Amino acid sequence: MKKILFTSLFITISYVLVAQSKSQLGIRLGVNNAKILNSELDNKTGLYTGLFLAVRFSDSYTMQPEIVYSNQGGNASFRNGENLNINYVSIALANKFFVSKNQGFHFILGPSLDVNFDDNFINLINDNGDNLEITPIDLAVFGGIGYEFDFGLALELRFKQGLIDLDFNDSGEYGGNSEENQLNRVFQIGLAYKFNM
Repeated sequence: MKKILFTSLFITISYVLVAQSKSQLGIRLGVNNAKILNSELDNKTGLYTGLFLAVRFSDSYTMQPEIVYSNQGGNASFRNGENLNINYVSIALANKFFVSKNQGFHFILGPSLDVNFDDNFINLINDNGDNLEITPIDLAVFGGIGYEFDFGLALELRFKQGLIDLDFNDSGEYGGNSEENQLNRVFQIGLAYKFNM
């Protein structure tokens, strides 16, 4: 499944590169402040890093497919509790809307599909699902603001909200009300850099 996913992403990126002359490859790097809603876990600090392809369609709009590693989860709020560490590979489509032609300030909106790197469908098949505690995927929406400098560096602040209940077995292992969905919520702050090609 991973090979099919990466091959599809590579073909899509290659097609867009050929079709668009205003495409630039770039990297993203920053810090997550993650929280699992409706759980007894505290906020967790993690890192995110990844690649993107910025396709500038006009002076006011850029479409940006991304593939990003993101460390999320939550920390135990009591001494002997168990921390939750979730490593995602996120496939996102950021849409950047620039306020004016010669300004770098922009708004960011988009969806993402987050694949749990440790507890995924491959583990479900290989382990018969006995050890699968966290949902293998998460769908999320995100929004944010940023400022892009002329030389390719950008500062970004994003808010990301997961839409799928993380408690795969409805075990209520991480506390909270078992009737309520336990959802990812992440604040991201970081840098992005576009290479001149």
